[in-house]
Amino acid sequence: MKKNSVVITAVLYGVAAGALAHAQAPAPGGAIPTKIAVISLQDALVRTKEGQQLAAKINEKFGPRKQDFDNRQAEIDKRKADIEKLIEKQSKGRATMSDEAQAQLAAEIQRKQTDIKRFGEDSQSEMDNDEAKATQDLQMKMGPILQQYAIQNNFAVVIDVGQQSPVLWYAAATNITDVMVALYDQQHPVAAAPAAAPKPTTPAPPAPPAKKQ
Repeated sequence: MKKNSVVITAVLYGVAAGALAHAQAPAPGGAIPTKIAVISLQDALVRTKEGQQLAAKINEKFGPRKQDFDNRQAEIDKRKADIEKLIEKQSKGRATMSDEAQAQLAAEIQRKQTDIKRFGEDSQSEMDNDEAKATQDLQMKMGPILQQYAIQNNFAVVIDVGQQSPVLWYAAATNITDVMVALYDQQHPVAAAPAAAPKPTTPAPPAPPAKKQ
C-alpha cells in the first residue's frame, strides 16, 4: 500500500488529471481568438477548497488502514529477524528450536506476507477508485468555468502544463492556474468546518458572606 502524501499534505496523490478539451466558441463581436493561456490542471484541482476537502476525507478513510499495514509489516520484519537469529544459532550448534518448528515459523511468515500483500493491494485499489471519482467530479465542474473564462478573455488555446507536459517554457503571465482556483472556489463554495464547541468553564465559588461588625 503506497504511503499517503497528504495525510498527508491534504492533496490527492497519484492522480492523473487528464486533459479538458472544449470547442472554442466565437468570441464576442466575432473577433478571432488569438491569445494562449496555460494551466496546471492537476495543481488547480487539488488547490481548490473542495479538492482539499475531498483529499482530507480520503486521508481520514485510509489513514487507519495505512497504520494497520505498517503495523503488520513491522511484525513480519520482526519474525524474519527471529528466523535469521535461529539460523545463526543453528549454524553454531546452539539452536533452541527444532527444524520442524522453524519450518512452521517460516510458513507462518509466508502466510502473513501473502495476507498483507492482498490487504495492501485491495486498499490501494479502493483508494485509487475514490481518488479517480473525486478527480472526475472536480474536472466536470472545472470544465465549464475554464471554457467560459477562455471565451471571455479571447483565448484561442488553453494548454495543460502539468505533469508530463511537452511544454518546455511559457511566460508566467499566461498561467491562469491561480485565477481558475479562485473562480472555482467562488462558484463552488464549500461549507466551513463546524467550530469547536467552547469548553465549559468552572464557575467561581461564591464569595463568603461579609462579617457583621
